Formats: sequence, C-alpha cells, structure tokens
Amino acid sequence: MSLSSSPAPRPSQPPRIAVVGAGPAGLTAGYVLAKAGARVEVHEGSRFIGGLSRTLDLWNQRVDLGPHRFHTQDARIDALWKGVVGEDWASVAAHPGVFRNDGQVLRYPLQVLDVVRKVGITESVRCVLDFGRQQLRPLPEVRTFEDWLVQHFGRRVYEQFFRDYNEKFFGRPCAQVDASVSGAASKDASLIDTVINALRMRVANARASAVKQVTEQFPYPQRGTGEVYERMAQAIRASGGEVLLDSRVEALQVEGRRVTGLRSAQGPRDYDYVISSAPLVPLVAQLPSQSPEVQRALSDARDVLTFRSALLVYLEVHGTDLFPESWLEMHTRAVRACRVTNFRNWVPGLHGAERSTILCVEYWCAQDEAIWSETDEHLARLARTELESVGLLGKAPVGRFHVVRLPRCYPVYQPGYQRVLQPLQEHLSSFERLSSIGRGGRFSYNSQDANWRMGLEAADEARAVLGF
Repeated sequence: MSLSSSPAPRPSQPPRIAVVGAGPAGLTAGYVLAKAGARVEVHEGSRFIGGLSRTLDLWNQRVDLGPHRFHTQDARIDALWKGVVGEDWASVAAHPGVFRNDGQVLRYPLQVLDVVRKVGITESVRCVLDFGRQQLRPLPEVRTFEDWLVQHFGRRVYEQFFRDYNEKFFGRPCAQVDASVSGAASKDASLIDTVINALRMRVANARASAVKQVTEQFPYPQRGTGEVYERMAQAIRASGGEVLLDSRVEALQVEGRRVTGLRSAQGPRDYDYVISSAPLVPLVAQLPSQSPEVQRALSDARDVLTFRSALLVYLEVHGTDLFPESWLEMHTRAVRACRVTNFRNWVPGLHGAERSTILCVEYWCAQDEAIWSETDEHLARLARTELESVGLLGKAPVGRFHVVRLPRCYPVYQPGYQRVLQPLQEHLSSFERLSSIGRGGRFSYNSQDANWRMGLEAADEARAVLGF
C-alpha cells in the first residue's frame, strides 16, 4: 500500500484515478471508485478484460481459464458481487475430485467413508498411525512446504495426497518451496481437522449446512466468471471513465515521492492517484531513489521471485456425460496434465443447446521448458492421448481444439523469498498516491475474493487521501 498522507481538500472536480490492469483486483478498485464519482481510466496491456478470470467464447459455448470458484465470508465483498451479477447466477453443485495414481477419484472436500472405501481400510489405518508417530516426533523446524505438509498430515499422507500434484504445480520438489505457501491450505490444518471436517459434512445441523454451502456449492455467473469483470468495465465506461485495451504502461510520472501520472501507449497522462496491479518488480524498477539494498533486490528478483506459466488446452468432446466432477486435480505421475476442468458440469448458461463438452486440460511449466514452445497441434495430441490413457474420454470422439498460453501467472515461493520481496515492497510503499495490488503486484497467490479485498482497500485508501 502507499505511504499515508494527509487527506486533500474535497475536490471541486472528480479526481482522476488510473488503474493499471483489468483483472479482478484492478477492476474491483476501478468499479468502486467510479461508483463513488471518480473519473477512472483503466490501462490494460492485453486485448482482454478479466485477467486470469476472463471467459472465452469458444464453439458456441463459454469457458473460463480453468476452474474459478468464487466464495467469501466477507459481507462487503458478497454484497458487491451480488450487486454486479444481480440474478444472473446459478449454484454449482458438482464436486471437484482428486485423481490418484491408482485411477481412483476421491471426492473433495474429503469424505471419510469415500476415502476409506477407495483407499482401503488397511492403508487408511497406516496413514493414521503414521500421522500419530509424526505428532510424537515433530520436526524441529518447519521451513519448507514439505515440512509443513509432513508435520500436519504425516509423511504417508503427504506422499499419497500432496506430493505429486504440488510438484507439478511448482515445478520443483516441495522441499524447495517456502512453508508460507501453506496459507491457502491452512483451513485444513491437520489430518485431524480434515477428518473432523469430513465427518461434519454428514451431520444434519446448521453449522454443517454452512460448511457445505461454502465448500461444496458456490454461486457462479450464468455466462462465466468473466461476465463479472465485463460488467464492471461497462459500469466504469457508463460513469464517464475509460477501459483502454492494448495500453501497456511504460513508466510512472513521479515528482519527489508523489506519483502524478503515467505514460502508456496512449501517451502521458496526469492523475491524482494510481492503483497498479502490474507485476511488482518492473513497477519498482520504474521508481526513483533506489537504495543499494533495493538495487540488489531487483537484481536477485530475476532468480528468486519467479513464476510458473500455464498452457490451457481446450478439447471439444462429442459427448455430454464424461465424468461427474466439475474439475479433477491430477494427483498422478501417469500423465503430465495437472488439472482437467469439465465445463459441462458447471451451469447451463455456459453450454446452452450445444451437445458437446469442452474440457480444459492444464499444463504448468516454466517458459524455458520445451513444452512451452510446442505447437498447438502437439499440445492437443498430448492432452487427448493423456485423457484417453486414464479413461476420462471413454469412447467419445474429440473434435476441435484451442490453446491458450498464460505467461508468468503463478508465483513460486522459494525458501527465503521474503528477503528479496521485503525491500521492494518497502520502497514501493514510500511513494504517495500509489497502491500496488493483485497477484503480480503483491507477488502473492491470491484467490478471487482476496483480489477483491485488495481492490476495495486500495479504493478506500484513494478516497481517504483524495477526500471524496
């Protein structure tokens, strides 16, 4: 966040506010500020609205960039989401699944009877005993993600339920990932909590119903997650603002310690406040008065603050009853595919009258890996062959394909990454009238609701500083 400064007198003209990036965090901030009376101009470097949460029109259907579930316990965010979507949503009740090495699919959230039936009573008992031994001999220090998982679930559960999928995701052993990444998994903080939560799902009381509502069902726009952000952009334009596509920001304009505008493909423009969801490192590199510590951090960031990229292969499958899950996490080394989304199992508004199913097969990689440079045709053959090998296509024929490349979209928390991140964040926060938000702006693996929260906080700060 930016340095606190004395609130300005209430302006006689609407304040001009720039938002860099038309993803969930940026558009949330821009939407709220436009509704409050600001003149908002959004600069998006690509041709698309919604960032990683955009929706594509494909073969007379609508599909997201993989599975995007939105849920929140924040009343303000919930009210804002409903205000944008209105009545144009439905509840997604199909469950995600965990595809294992043995070909079994476990329901998620975990259900005790389902796990015992598919894993076996003997192996289930072994996992519980191994967890008990781990609690009697806790690790002296928890530094890595592997340490955290082993400490909270036991090594046997770690190797069966966590290791393979997460090593695909991060592209490295979990022993080379910082323990702080565990924040997203902390709701199931131990094997005991996981079992208790699974048992609660079978108890008919109000608390269990609330848990089930959050974890097994979630509201979803009839025309895809991207519909929310398309509507936000329309509202900003309707309020007199602009949403500029292909408008990559080249530099910030700074006077002393105050940001006064920016220069983009549209030319230089003056602003009263700038909210940026652009990647943190290039943003800091644009700012003056860098100390030797900040310069070292910028240099180290190339090797330490790294990202994983994603290859999304969409397959048109001529069938409508392939498998019941909304998406599958591929916890198996039998295929390189990491996740498979079945958009037929979301809401009717996505597929309409079409009698085919669109599957999204995700591959995560670094951009210097060979798979990133493969042709679309090669990736489509790979995805089809892998799905056939594990029985997910059945006998349904595959038709067309489409490939989307998403560069640098998932931060990788290497051990000790905070040493590099902290001086960059501190330098950024020393400038007035500038907020950095979003997954790239914070180098944080955020859910949609976390990005909305950051957008709301940035909008609140801008209003406080500018006095409107």
